[in-house]
Amino acid sequence: MTSKRWWTTGVDWIDLLYPPYTAMVLSYVVIGACMTPEGPIWSLTGLALLAYFLGVGVAAHCFDEVKGHPLGTNISDRILLAVGAISMALIGALALFGFLWLEYGWLPFYMPWLGLPESPKRGGIGLLAFAAVEAFFVFAYSLELFGGRFHNDFCFVFSWAFLPTLFGYYINALRLDLHAILLALAISMTAVIETRINHWVKRMSEDPRREYAPWIKEPQEAVQATVALTVLLAIALALWRALGPVGLI
Repeated sequence: MTSKRWWTTGVDWIDLLYPPYTAMVLSYVVIGACMTPEGPIWSLTGLALLAYFLGVGVAAHCFDEVKGHPLGTNISDRILLAVGAISMALIGALALFGFLWLEYGWLPFYMPWLGLPESPKRGGIGLLAFAAVEAFFVFAYSLELFGGRFHNDFCFVFSWAFLPTLFGYYINALRLDLHAILLALAISMTAVIETRINHWVKRMSEDPRREYAPWIKEPQEAVQATVALTVLLAIALALWRALGPVGLI
């Protein structure tokens, strides 16, 4: 994809994060967490957000940038691979820590400030399953492994829209309910819209005759609106869960 996008800042390490879609992925986690009947456990939700920021915001985009620098950064491939590998190692440590806490209540002596509730003594296997599937897609999608078989829109939406929403729900409820799956499917449609319109804009912007240049602005605004919808929904749900209904009139 072209590096000249509506959100490009010119700062390589910011552009590498692909801010609009990273914001959408983190929003999916919050939306899933807020839809649990019991309400989110904010310490667990915060750790889930950290994991997805490292996994998608950092590692996946580092590995994707290695394949031809589609985001247009000047960061060397060696540094991209190193940063991506370190991010994935940190996620592995988070997953192991989460498993030990969920199953056995183990908490490092230097981490009481996390404010975690009492361990439920269950749910660790599900956490590892989510971590394993998402790690697979970070490598298979971003590095186009297996001949690029997993580098497609379906895998993109499944791994970075559907699964984050479902994980946000799971890490708080430690179960998967029917309404959570339907919610994840529904909110994933925002990622479908975003990717489809981006493909359209890309084809128009790469037309050497520039015939479609006058019509690029409106599709870009539709993408911006889709990003804003997702982020604002997450903020609204988080405020509702944290503060309850806030009367204005």
